[in-house]
Amino acid sequence: MKNTPIDSKLAGQSNERLILSLLREHGQLSQTQLCRMISLGSSTASSIVSRLRDKGLIIETRGQSERRGPKPVLLKINPAAHYVIGIEINPSYVFMGLFDFTGGLAETRKITLSAGHSVELVVEAVGRVFPELAAVCNNGSGNGKLLGAGVTVSGSVANGTVLLSSPMGWSQVPLKAMLAERLKCAVAVYGTRVRLLAEMAQTPGLQSQNILYLNVANGVGATVYMEGRLMTGTTGRFGEVGHIIVEPDGPMCGCGHKGCLEAMISGPALAKRIRNDIQRGEKTVLAERLKGVNAKTPEEIVALWGGAVREKDAYAITVREFVASHLSRAAAMSINAFDPDTVLLGGYVCRQCAEYLAESIRKAMQEQVYDATRRDIQITAARCGEEALITGVAMATLRNTLTI
Repeated sequence: MKNTPIDSKLAGQSNERLILSLLREHGQLSQTQLCRMISLGSSTASSIVSRLRDKGLIIETRGQSERRGPKPVLLKINPAAHYVIGIEINPSYVFMGLFDFTGGLAETRKITLSAGHSVELVVEAVGRVFPELAAVCNNGSGNGKLLGAGVTVSGSVANGTVLLSSPMGWSQVPLKAMLAERLKCAVAVYGTRVRLLAEMAQTPGLQSQNILYLNVANGVGATVYMEGRLMTGTTGRFGEVGHIIVEPDGPMCGCGHKGCLEAMISGPALAKRIRNDIQRGEKTVLAERLKGVNAKTPEEIVALWGGAVREKDAYAITVREFVASHLSRAAAMSINAFDPDTVLLGGYVCRQCAEYLAESIRKAMQEQVYDATRRDIQITAARCGEEALITGVAMATLRNTLTI
């Protein structure tokens, strides 16, 4: 069966995206290497490379060679060809970053949500600051180089709708449609699993690992990467360890149940506990540091708690033990369920005492993980910090753009 002109055009576009994806993964390649990787003839590859070069999407450089004669021509993505904007939405702030075509971070903006975090307020805040970043990549005019925006929010997301976000208190929010109308550009909405893409970009060796990423921040969740792909589940709710009920009579969670892990050790839960304990007269250095302060965000209070732990404040250490006890049990259950060879600890709660939490999980494994002595699991802190989510969602947006 012969290809029609439309078939040939679609095949050409697919090959262009495939070549861009390979260059993104490997950094730079020769045309010969590309031909071998995707089984293209030399003339076909030359034609595709020529089109990509004419569009300004790739650039050529001279490589190094120990042989005599001309140096090999290497192809790589043109960073300035296009840009995407990564947007993280959480209860305390909106964090936005402008990323170039290779995934490099160019500029950031942070918007504090001091008056609340209703969807209307968030959309307004994003819409107010978004044009500033868009103008940077377009020299102050139009959206010609902007591919679009990737948005990440903690919770269950499907087809651009936030089905449920307990940290935000949102349910059935058509976030993609609302932002696309306001921003006048393509918008994709993701859950927070994209944070793992940022880790893989920084540590490429992770791509060959089976990973359990435990995140403790405004929410509590697990991202699982197995046999080369992110696990999502039937409804996109895979890895919701934060909603394992650990105290049936415990505090109310944003999901509507009582005693969820998230309601016990998430950043907002810890901030609330610390404030309540201080009001009841708990003796701690945190009492003076929070005295008369009502506007501290959970991130700020947790950072103060981490500082108090490092100063060996007895109360702060008690809270650390509480977090470690609950997290290590959840980690042991997750290890039994998913059988990873790497466990990453992320989120602003884990960052305060990551080494201690890792050691607590190792100890819990000895008593709570099946056949623990035969397992060789690396447990380490995630390397990407505050920028993990905006980097991850930018990588997801670029990957989606270039995927066949």
